[in-house]
Amino acid sequence: PDHLKWLHTIISNAKAYIAGTYHGLGPRHLQSYLDEYSFRFNRRKFKGQLFNRLLNACVLTDTITYNELVAVSP
Repeated sequence: PDHLKWLHTIISNAKAYIAGTYHGLGPRHLQSYLDEYSFRFNRRKFKGQLFNRLLNACVLTDTITYNELVAVSP
């Protein structure tokens, strides 16, 4: 149907982005990579602000370990 063209385009773009960027991607971190794609897609029109916001977040956020990063949230 015509109303699903955008959905098909977004899914195709996500698959191409992930396949072209991350090699040997497994199910363990798939959701994190999809979350990153979603983040980038939702902010695609604000590229000029992205670096400043990212830098600000890095400076103001405490560091975490890998285990904390991949821990399953309740």
